[in-house]
Amino acid sequence: MTDWRTSLGSLSNRHLLPIKLKWEQLSRREKRLLSVLGTILALYLLQVSVETFLMTPYHRYRDEESSLRSDIFQALALSREIRQSQEKIRERSRTLAADRGGFSLISYLEQEADRTHIRSSVTQMTPRSLPPDGNYHTTLVSIRIEKVDLPHILVFLARLERSRHLIRITRITLERRFDQHRLLDVRIDVQSIQSS
Repeated sequence: MTDWRTSLGSLSNRHLLPIKLKWEQLSRREKRLLSVLGTILALYLLQVSVETFLMTPYHRYRDEESSLRSDIFQALALSREIRQSQEKIRERSRTLAADRGGFSLISYLEQEADRTHIRSSVTQMTPRSLPPDGNYHTTLVSIRIEKVDLPHILVFLARLERSRHLIRITRITLERRFDQHRLLDVRIDVQSIQSS
């Protein structure tokens, strides 16, 4: 047991003895300067070790936390959108249930034309039934309106867009009349969805 201690001591003496001799040959000012440089080096090594062993894991965990926080906010936003979509689906289902068998797209378009004072300008209404899509029946009506001004058409379109019924405008064509430039000829395709 003492063998390895003596061999280690002789080895360290062999390497440390030249350093001790050099240290003793230095002036007081040089010793102070080397002490300051040693202290700076020790502080630098302490800082590097603290950053490596403490700060790096801290930053990694902080980044993971911010990533998780971002994921949670995205999940909350998706949850809100899903709830809004479910509410819209429930509202549309109630509308479909209320319209079951009692809604006629042509009659509704005639009423809206009366309300917007363009009924006399409607020259043609052509209904078409589209193939059923599952439990829903789709009707398309093409309306031709002649000699009407832009404000009346805009009011008519706005009323259709704000309808409580499940209808949508699929196509609009506006043509300026050659004989009266302030008037238009309009073709509108309106589609309705009803439960079968």
